[in-house]
Amino acid sequence: MNVLLPIEKKMILDKNDLTILPTLARDSRTPYSSIGLQIGLTPKSVKARVKRMVRSGVIEKFVVRVNSAAFGYRTAIILIRTGNGITKDDVIQRVKEFGDLAYHVHHMGNTSIAALIIKKPLDDNIVQSLNDRLKSVASTDLRETDLRIIKCLLLSGARTEISDIAKEVGISEKTTTRRLSRMKESRLLDFSIQCSPAAMIGYIQFAIPIIVAKSHYRKVRERMYSEFQANILYSPSVIQPEDQLTFVLFGENVFVVDYVLTRVNSFSGVNIVDAYILTKWQYYDDWILKEINEKLLLRPIWHKSK
Repeated sequence: MNVLLPIEKKMILDKNDLTILPTLARDSRTPYSSIGLQIGLTPKSVKARVKRMVRSGVIEKFVVRVNSAAFGYRTAIILIRTGNGITKDDVIQRVKEFGDLAYHVHHMGNTSIAALIIKKPLDDNIVQSLNDRLKSVASTDLRETDLRIIKCLLLSGARTEISDIAKEVGISEKTTTRRLSRMKESRLLDFSIQCSPAAMIGYIQFAIPIIVAKSHYRKVRERMYSEFQANILYSPSVIQPEDQLTFVLFGENVFVVDYVLTRVNSFSGVNIVDAYILTKWQYYDDWILKEINEKLLLRPIWHKSK
């Protein structure tokens, strides 16, 4: 049974809160002790601040992002434009006829971006390319243990304690830690947060979608972190195509948006870059839970982890 926390009145974020958010956005499983060392607070104080941001609606969700390539599917990033009485929700319903949504980001005006998980399995050449990108062919060999760990995180939250995951899955904490680390290192999954644009009083959230030359993907990504780490609320996930980078940042006004856009446009390897003011964004877990449940039904025999 889900317990709904009472929503507090909108809070004003201070410099410590604004440091915590980008850290959790890059990895929402970052220990409170590590964050505390970074900003000079105790783990207890950091936890209290995070809890307050959850209650006030600033942090809407701790997100588990699963690589669709591990299940043999592709991801398409779609820019949606509406008009003539057709709403964004109308368009989304039509788009969903071609696949499942991973996330949907609403912009100010008539545009939004959706990540669509294409249901049609990939051909052998694309699968091989994805395997190469995942660093090793073995990385896509998800065991039953891995599937149950992912399912537990999706249902219980990205910050679920190792001990609780181990108890739910029926394995040791050591095995849980090892399997989870392996999946992260192999880029099978990562962890982030979903923040409410409306709840961040005094700040605007904006998306920076970037089309890059594949040979410059890593360099552009690293430069974004180098220059804008303190403002990043969403970083490219394991589900994005290898020639596209999407970041969500926050700033005090549109002049910050313009500055970031100008800087990114000057980066070597950037072909196209744009900026959109965000009004809402939403992650969806339905597609991956469905895939996991189907795979678990086809695995009646328990495969023990080595």
